[in-house]
Amino acid sequence: MSWLYSINQNESTAFWLAVFGFGYVAYKIWDTYLTRSSTINTLRGPESASWLYGNNQDTYLPYRNQKFERWMQEYGTVFPIHGSFGGRDLLIVDTTAMSFIFNRPLDFPKSRNIQNLVKNLFGAGLLVVEGFEHKRQRKVLNPVFSAMAMKDISPMLMRVAHELRDEWKKVLLGSTSASGFTEIDVLSWFGRATLDMIGLAGFGYKFNSLQDSTNELATAFNELSQSMSVIKIMGMLTTYVPLLRHLPIGSNTVNIRNFAIMRRTGSQMVTEKKVEAEKIGGEGAELGKDLLSVIVRANMQENPADRLDDDTLLAEISTFLIAGHETTSNAISWGLYALAKNPAVQAKLRDEVLAFPDDSPSMEDLNTMPYLGNVVKEILRLTSPVTNTRRLARSDTVIPLSQPIVDKHGKQVNEIFVRRGDTVMVHNHASNTRANIWGPDALEFRPERFDALPKAVSDIPSIFSGLTTFISGPRQCIGWRMAVLEMKVFLFTLIRTFELGIDPKLEITSGFALAVKPQVHGREDEGFQLPLRVSLHQA
Repeated sequence: MSWLYSINQNESTAFWLAVFGFGYVAYKIWDTYLTRSSTINTLRGPESASWLYGNNQDTYLPYRNQKFERWMQEYGTVFPIHGSFGGRDLLIVDTTAMSFIFNRPLDFPKSRNIQNLVKNLFGAGLLVVEGFEHKRQRKVLNPVFSAMAMKDISPMLMRVAHELRDEWKKVLLGSTSASGFTEIDVLSWFGRATLDMIGLAGFGYKFNSLQDSTNELATAFNELSQSMSVIKIMGMLTTYVPLLRHLPIGSNTVNIRNFAIMRRTGSQMVTEKKVEAEKIGGEGAELGKDLLSVIVRANMQENPADRLDDDTLLAEISTFLIAGHETTSNAISWGLYALAKNPAVQAKLRDEVLAFPDDSPSMEDLNTMPYLGNVVKEILRLTSPVTNTRRLARSDTVIPLSQPIVDKHGKQVNEIFVRRGDTVMVHNHASNTRANIWGPDALEFRPERFDALPKAVSDIPSIFSGLTTFISGPRQCIGWRMAVLEMKVFLFTLIRTFELGIDPKLEITSGFALAVKPQVHGREDEGFQLPLRVSLHQA
């Protein structure tokens, strides 16, 4: 097996592994798409943009993209779309079909390709395991994300938001701009701030990435978030052949190093928490209420079902770091962009948060601010960081529909028959912006809509205000309460202090790398960024 250790030095081996990878992809295309007939082929759907990318550009980057509404008007709420390498997925926005899939995770697991890729990157954590193991891990982790737990961590989140506010004040005070504002890349700052929030609330650990711009872990996350794209050729290939991610080509070398940094940091935190638990003794009752403390305390229990081994523990840390960091930092960045583009909404929100007597409200206080809640909901509705969730039919299955669609032959279809191995894509963003549910202004940023939602919204399978951003069912996002709380804390703190605008000459577009991220049109080579004009609010 010595040849395995020479891969990084042996370009010939890397070449042949790449050849093997391409061959394997070709085989999977043949096996999956050419030799298996499917009723997906009887349904109407859009043409493929290209054999290589299919419709991925539109399905993964749908913000301010009216194609979805046109597609649903023409094809209905269930239709085939083209994936990479000539593949076809069944895109689903029908509410009954969505509920059917969400509530049957064993019948519709993640595809093997996605499972293998995620497991290869993060380990066998909550994001990837299925069945009994998923239930077991979720039982251990549920207390960390309960409403009571959010009440406990709220002061920690507020502390980080205050630190971000103070850092922005320093930037503004040090600026020589005569325009009254300073341009700040809010995406970069939120990447560091959410990392600090996760450190405190998740692990009882202070990363200090806001104060230290060269922080190793923050740098690793930034580099990972810039490079992990599934709509670039290498990203698509590694979805099929995870082994390719270990080849020393392209961004792989940097990614391998950064994942090593993440795992090393996780291992260090686990070691320190175990030492702390041993000093306390007993069942660790005096440990903190962060994620890591809860798991270490669970590992002191007698029942093996209540414990997680070290490999699983490290997998949960990696999963929480990546999933919590990428989703929230991008959601709040898009939120500030929406407020910069809608000054009337920004002013109305500022009036509400300034009415509170001090700058440190509790979670209960934040929940009494209705417009703040509406703004958070509208941000999550229009800019879901993860736009879709893909599942694989484990067996031949009939999926019911809430309303009929018309197939290629003009026949009305009231249910869809999918074969074992068919991929279904529940599209969160399309569900969140359906005009026949949310109204003709569904693509507009209007938080007031949540004061009186259309009756049709109640048909959507959702755990939060009719949104499918966090999906629903047994595999719903375990950290949704924390994400909502983080957004409220950030918005309360920053909108009280600053006014936001944007250079009208800039066109902000989106790219995908772990989540949908902002970038400047014509400056894509600079990486993901969101420059906003920030100035101190003058009371």
